[in-house]
Parts: sequence; structure tokens; C-alpha cells
Amino acid sequence: MSNNQDPRNIFINQRQEYSEPSEQRQTRQNQQQSSEKTFNSAKTDDYSDKVEEMKRLAAKYEREGEGQLVKDIVNNVIEQKARGNLTNEQLITFAKRVSPLLNSEQRSRLNGLLEELLRL
Repeated sequence: MSNNQDPRNIFINQRQEYSEPSEQRQTRQNQQQSSEKTFNSAKTDDYSDKVEEMKRLAAKYEREGEGQLVKDIVNNVIEQKARGNLTNEQLITFAKRVSPLLNSEQRSRLNGLLEELLRL
């Protein structure tokens, strides 16, 4: 029997561990550990990919400047709103999260951009 990960089956899983031969139990545990390692490896690779993507974007906008960044943000927001994937509430939430990381000048520019994006 396979090990069901549904928490409601905790007692069934425990009972299976006691009733199955030790060889099968060891094989099952090895399979679980192997799948956990694969999952954690994929998670690490995904994180590394995201970090590399952020570095690439930072370098791109460092070269192209703030104007290009704002233009790309506006175009992306227009596109996402047209698809129904982005709401004004999500924009406000994002601005609130980012705002503490900015200095007063950057915060002022963000608020101006936010006002513009909310009108779109």
C-alpha cells in the first residue's frame, strides 16, 4: 500500500508501518527520502533561477535607466489589468510593501507612479 499524505490518515499510516515487513518499510522510507531530496533540490534550483533573473533585470535597468523601467511597469500593468490578472488593491498592497525600503524621494516617485497606474 502507498503512504497517503492526507493528515486524516495518520493512524492508517502508522498501522501500515507496524504491519509491513521491515524490508518494505525501509524501501518505502528510502523512496520518501529520495523524493524529499528531489523536491528540495528543485526548490533550491527554482530559488537560484529567481535570484539570477532578478540580477539580470537589475543589470538591465541599470543600463537602460529609470525611464525604461517606468515604461515597462506601465505597459505590464496595462496588460495585466486588461487580462483581469491585476487589481488596484494589489497595486496598493505592493506599494505599501515596497515603500519602507525606499528613501523619501523614491517614495514620492512611487506614489506618483501609483496614482498614474490606478487611473489606468
